[in-house]
Amino acid sequence: MFERVVFQLLEGAFICRVSHPDTFDFLCDEDNLRSVEDFVAKIGRRVARTTKQSGFYLVFAAYGEQERAAIRSNYSDIKNNLIPVISFFNLVIRTTGQEDILMYGTAIEADTLIGKIDQDISLRNELQSLGSRFKAFSSDTTQRKLLDNIFKRLVNDGYLKLANPERAIYQVTSKIEYLLDVIKFIHETDETLKIGDEQPESETGSLI
Repeated sequence: MFERVVFQLLEGAFICRVSHPDTFDFLCDEDNLRSVEDFVAKIGRRVARTTKQSGFYLVFAAYGEQERAAIRSNYSDIKNNLIPVISFFNLVIRTTGQEDILMYGTAIEADTLIGKIDQDISLRNELQSLGSRFKAFSSDTTQRKLLDNIFKRLVNDGYLKLANPERAIYQVTSKIEYLLDVIKFIHETDETLKIGDEQPESETGSLI
């Protein structure tokens, strides 16, 4: 289990009870967490947690020029994907009324979502716009196919987990909390994301 946890962290995974239940429980044990922290410290990394303590992920332990460049690149990627991801969750909130959608563990039922979208032309247009932002169109794209492509992208990016394939039920992972942490950090700092000499108080950082 120790080896699996370390590899998942090094691969950039967000480990939470939704996405990786076994390894999350492993890290919740203080002795196990200390062992992992001691190991990754030898390669200049540390284990961080989201603000609400629901997920573990890896960041740099110190910030030199190379690390700051990696963090700027990581934040740049996040900024590029920020609008599509947040727009998706806003669409879910508008469609279903789920105000708690940004809480990890919240379930999203694809069938319910597409059923309501099909009944509202403004929601259909919003989905089409969202599909363009996610580049989710293909030659055979229907409304449902478009939504499925977006779900697949969000699963691949770690924001969702397919909890029930038969019923197409997805769950929000703790990576959404990390995204909210990053948004807060961006709002509180220079929008150019220049990393200064001091380590930021936020635990957000590069995911490697």
